[in-house]
Amino acid sequence: MRIKFLGTSSAVPTDERGLPSILVKTSGDSLLLDCGEGTQRQIIRSKESLMRINKVVITHLHGDHFFGLPALIQSLSILRKGSELKIIGPKDLDPLLEHIERVTYSKPNFRVVFEEITEGVPIEFGKFYLEFFPVEHAGFETYGVKINEKDRPGRFDPDKADELGVPPVLRGVLQKGFSVKLPSGRIVRPQDVMGPPRRGAVVVYSSDTRPTDKVIQAAKGADLLIHEATYLHDLKERAVATGHSTALEAANVAKAAGVKRLALTHFSARYRNEDMERFREEAQSVFDGEVIIARDFLTIDL
Repeated sequence: MRIKFLGTSSAVPTDERGLPSILVKTSGDSLLLDCGEGTQRQIIRSKESLMRINKVVITHLHGDHFFGLPALIQSLSILRKGSELKIIGPKDLDPLLEHIERVTYSKPNFRVVFEEITEGVPIEFGKFYLEFFPVEHAGFETYGVKINEKDRPGRFDPDKADELGVPPVLRGVLQKGFSVKLPSGRIVRPQDVMGPPRRGAVVVYSSDTRPTDKVIQAAKGADLLIHEATYLHDLKERAVATGHSTALEAANVAKAAGVKRLALTHFSARYRNEDMERFREEAQSVFDGEVIIARDFLTIDL
């Protein structure tokens, strides 16, 4: 799984940062987490393919998180996207998109499917599944997202395969989970040469939120927590008033959840890139794991 930040600003873009969107790439699939204004240009600038995107999650209906979606759909239609696009979001997003389509005469020439976010109901995504949980964003319907990779096969043991006399041409078959019959007539099963299944990677995206137990519970032991940090802690009162978090608060969430890595994003436009080290220092004052300051086009591989 590859995580690429396309926009890391909040509310309004800056000359250094675009509006919120995160590209999640897996084998054969590309998923967008939110789609702020200008996202399609950020995708192009990052040398990624618009046409490979087949799922978009909109966590809430504040403009900086979804105004780029109608434009993306129109571009995909002009480019003649052949495959389906699934849009996952709050219930009010579907009629809103239908209204935009109607008044702008911009019906896409490919299939667009809407699926309403339902807490506790996972959605399959290739070798992954998505779970959604409500967060606390000033009373506005907003969801966090948990991406769970399905358990991966155990590691292949070449010494065991040698011991059993498995020829190289049959080893890939075993690694794919199928038994093989050797020239001697012996049947070798995948579990004979493979270690125990490995836990899949877990990534949690907080969306816009105050610190909440919902994020902590979803992120327990996660490989990566992507948490908004709109402000430094000297502006905590502003964070409380607007339903956002500070870097210190995000770090306390990461610490309580016991995550391996914390990526901070969604920075107020009042901060410049040269201010970002202050976010890292604030977070590292309480969180012992790795703190990543997201910048536009930063990539994390899991």
